[in-house]
Amino acid sequence: MKSVDALMRELEETLIRGSEADRAQILQRVTDLFINAAPSLQEVQIDVFDAIIDRVSEDIEREARIELSKKLAPIPNAPTGVIRRLAMDEIEVAKPVLEVSKRLSNRDLIDIGTLKGEQHILAMTQRDDLGEPVCDFFVLRGGKVATRALAANTTAKFSQQAMGVLVMRAATDHRLRSALSERHDLPQALASQIIHLAKMSARNRLREDLEPSLAGAIESAVNVGAKSVAATTQFALGITSVDGELIEIQELAAKGELTESSITDFAHAKAPGKVLRAFATLANLEVSTADQIIRGENRDSIFLVARAMGWSWETTRALIELRPGQPRFDREFEIARKSFERTSSKTATQVLSFFRGTR
Repeated sequence: MKSVDALMRELEETLIRGSEADRAQILQRVTDLFINAAPSLQEVQIDVFDAIIDRVSEDIEREARIELSKKLAPIPNAPTGVIRRLAMDEIEVAKPVLEVSKRLSNRDLIDIGTLKGEQHILAMTQRDDLGEPVCDFFVLRGGKVATRALAANTTAKFSQQAMGVLVMRAATDHRLRSALSERHDLPQALASQIIHLAKMSARNRLREDLEPSLAGAIESAVNVGAKSVAATTQFALGITSVDGELIEIQELAAKGELTESSITDFAHAKAPGKVLRAFATLANLEVSTADQIIRGENRDSIFLVARAMGWSWETTRALIELRPGQPRFDREFEIARKSFERTSSKTATQVLSFFRGTR
């Protein structure tokens, strides 16, 4: 490996006399040389490339800088100085290194967040394994979009204080609340607060659209939504969003072969898992939400969804029969049928829209 001075002298004449296209070509050749040699380079050798690439990349056009950023971002031992300069560039140039480069330290990330804007912070929220100091800083510094993205990054680590700040903000931000509800590391006390906030927000949203006389429907829908959040947060249902039965149901739907009658067919075949997943797919609901609707405390939730979908009593009865403690006598089913027929289609449609909003 030649010294920095020797390599710089060889390049200097070309850099002085060459056009911008020539400089871009030189940059590409030097960068490719580094990438090929990177696995065997020592830090002192990397420093040589750092100085050369930094010098060659001065005053090159934006597209060449973007290409340089994309090439160096995934290299674990990329030249540190070049990476830092790219990270401070305009967002299109900085984004690749901000998202993945291992050469940016926590101190670098915080400095970039301090000196640059929301877009740079948003890009950094996509990094794996962000530590507490960086996450806590981003919570304080980042805007709404960046904060949501950070909360959705399940590898990011927050202090208890920062997590508390996020939960407080979630009171007025349902997207943030949804992101937090899916985290593994949410403390139980804060998870309970998220569920409480979800119920309050859901109740207010439904009351804006439904008549005051429909309080029972509102409360039923709110409880289903909140329990769905709780199930997702605590991983208590034992139902995954992707499993063999769900894939089979989705394949039927893709071929146009999944219909209302599929629910009764699966019920007659004693396949409750397929009934549940068919119900979720046809109604465009999360499986966890569908499970709460069918097995939850209030049977009216089934009526509301079936009515909104325009399904028959036979299909609705098949769903009711999945419930624990289902009716055992014809008289009980007759009472349920009359309740189903009295359910308002308008109300059912609005409540189904709410259920879908819990996705």
